[in-house]
Amino acid sequence: MPNNINSSNIACAAWGWRELEIPEYFHWVANQGIRSVEVNAHPQAPKHLLDSGNDESVAKIATWAEEAGVDIICIAARNDFTIPDEIALEKEIQRVQRFIDTAKQLGAKFVRLLSGGHRNDNVPPEVFTRLHYAFNQIGDYAEEHGIKITIENHGGPTATGQRVAKIMEGIKSPVVGVNYDPANFLNQGTDPLMALRYILPWVNYSHWKDVTWADGKPQFCAFGKGEIVWEPIIKELLNAGYRGYWAVEYEEPADVQHGTKESLDYLCQLLQEF
Repeated sequence: MPNNINSSNIACAAWGWRELEIPEYFHWVANQGIRSVEVNAHPQAPKHLLDSGNDESVAKIATWAEEAGVDIICIAARNDFTIPDEIALEKEIQRVQRFIDTAKQLGAKFVRLLSGGHRNDNVPPEVFTRLHYAFNQIGDYAEEHGIKITIENHGGPTATGQRVAKIMEGIKSPVVGVNYDPANFLNQGTDPLMALRYILPWVNYSHWKDVTWADGKPQFCAFGKGEIVWEPIIKELLNAGYRGYWAVEYEEPADVQHGTKESLDYLCQLLQEF
């Protein structure tokens, strides 16, 4: 690895593993020599950590991680802070606070959040106002508990670099940053390198997959198997001083082991060149 990257910075994102039991996921990743893993907290990932995860289930996950020899670095949660109803938004903020509590229990450094509202039509100003309010509340709570928040670009209010920057400019807490996912930007029709230049000051985490086209539509694929030109993106990140995690995210459960292995091999090969 180059001087500013080591093997402990390479991680495995959790989404593609949502249909496998956690111990199998942890052991497979450990057998690849990767120590850092995410855990899903998502209603569509029933074999991982659900929203209603209690202390007993959290303790089991901690035990499985210890047995496999992996570190849980991030809780990959699902949330929606674009909710217009004030009472519902407060309940959503409280729900996300529980993810922060869980991250602290598991020794994780990050909670990955979304903005919500993934449609890519016009985003009215009041949506950004709600996002600023919610992420400031969450940022304060996370800071008190020693956890970092990373907001993934995932369409809607985060479909472009300009939109992500607008969100971040209204957030006060230094523990709230951006999970840079280049493929998610391209999937939304946004140039990932141009987007990165808008959000560089806030990037504190990253996901790595690729995009190809089938029947005129973008599809996610293994890192290095698609059409993104990676060298200038990685160079831009490193030149800006990025020292965070590089989490491979292969999203298709049917062949997640093969796709993750391909992605890990290519990512490590590419990072060796810098």
